[in-house]
Amino acid sequence: MKRLSIVLLILVVAFSTTAAAQASRGPGRAGGFVSFSGAAARTYSVPAGMHPVWTARDAASGLSQTRYQQYVNGARVYGGQLTIWKNKSGGQIAVIGSHYPKLAPTNRVKVGGLQARAAAVRQVGAGGTFNSDVLINPVNGRLFYKFEVRRFDSRWVMWIDASTGATLRKFNALAHHETVSDPGIGVKGDTKQIDTTFISSTHALQSGDNRQKTYDARNRTALPGRLFTDVDGTWNNTSRTSPGQRAGVDAHYYANVTDDFYRSQFNRNSLNNSGMQMVSTVHYSKNYDNAFWNGAQMVYGDGSNTAGGFRELSGGLDVVAHELTHGVTDFTSDLVYQNESGALNEAFSDMMGNSTEYYAAANALDPSVAPDWYIGEDVYISPASNVVPGFRNMADPAEDGDPDHYSERYTGTADNGGVHSNSGIPNHAYYLLVNGGSNAGQARGHAHTGPAVSAIGVAKAQQIFYKAFTSLPSNATMSQARAATITAAGTLYGEGSAEQTSTANAWSAVGVN
Repeated sequence: MKRLSIVLLILVVAFSTTAAAQASRGPGRAGGFVSFSGAAARTYSVPAGMHPVWTARDAASGLSQTRYQQYVNGARVYGGQLTIWKNKSGGQIAVIGSHYPKLAPTNRVKVGGLQARAAAVRQVGAGGTFNSDVLINPVNGRLFYKFEVRRFDSRWVMWIDASTGATLRKFNALAHHETVSDPGIGVKGDTKQIDTTFISSTHALQSGDNRQKTYDARNRTALPGRLFTDVDGTWNNTSRTSPGQRAGVDAHYYANVTDDFYRSQFNRNSLNNSGMQMVSTVHYSKNYDNAFWNGAQMVYGDGSNTAGGFRELSGGLDVVAHELTHGVTDFTSDLVYQNESGALNEAFSDMMGNSTEYYAAANALDPSVAPDWYIGEDVYISPASNVVPGFRNMADPAEDGDPDHYSERYTGTADNGGVHSNSGIPNHAYYLLVNGGSNAGQARGHAHTGPAVSAIGVAKAQQIFYKAFTSLPSNATMSQARAATITAAGTLYGEGSAEQTSTANAWSAVGVN
């Protein structure tokens, strides 16, 4: 017994020293971890603000444990728990835990509980059982919401700052598989950290939350192909064709960025708004100069790697976001892929594709490139005789031979009635709404008349067009899209607002009335 007392005394000194060192760095100074027994335990009084949580008794020995939780102004203290041991006579024999007597909040609750939960849902989806509480961090005094989202195959824990709504922590507490962050080299030669899963001693292109999964078609046409795996998790095979990994790295990473974009900007839970897994396949066929959404997944060719063609098409964030947005359209307006509704379908994918680039830039998610208004500029190989970035330009559609005004629209039957070419008209309206100015064709000598547009920025413009385009009938015309966006602008920002006026003027500038 004497030896045990000495050991406990050493522990008390060690823990007290650690607590003192930590105390000097945070609001909870003069408190922290304690562990003692003997006379100190017998005379210890449970501090104010500590509330009993549970009591457990051992009938054989008569010992009991009572757990206490510390609260400060109604907020549960993170790590502020004490456990009191008692003998069968009710005498206290040990105290173990932490208490912070001078802890006080350093921020205020400005974000409501529903708003904080929405922030959690945007990142991990709405399924499962949500448990939440307001906590205070004894290290810095910050109040935050803690969410635990329990599902069959995951147990996400998230901290949301109560003042700013920022995510402070996010991790999966389920010890089912190991989720890792691996370095991977993308199509442009840049290194990205990709969310993978460690399965049977192998790294797989499957995100830890199972929202993204990426396959290798092995230059064949059977889908989805074979799940990408790597033994050491470095993902540095830079071959253009299968089994090269850079196309898979970008398809996987950019799908995640797009998923985050839709969740954070529109509170949309994947393509179908119900947590649909985003499946991508790269190395489709041989020298395939295209990418597509087939109604169930994204598919990317390696490109012909020649002038006027492409390199691996998954290497462009706007391309990936464009294809994923076709999925969003499928589950919302379902715009028919023909004539004007088809042009609106294509344009909406371009709009959201480039808006994703601006989102990525604002959050340092794609530092190797700067956002712009070209489509596919990162994967398109311009001919030497016509060095024009990308294959469409929302800022100046005529640069690629596309109409920038309704009077110039293509009315033939090729390309399903000009779905790609005529997308330049609503694309240019969106560009003008974001950036302001006049129709680019005027500078080219086109006889366009129309108002100058006052810029409202990408944040507001994307909200207006997202709300409107996901509400359109499947056979919508450009005139109907104009009406829907004006309605959306008035609903979001007020009837007669500057945003509504600019929306109407943007369409008028491209001849849609």
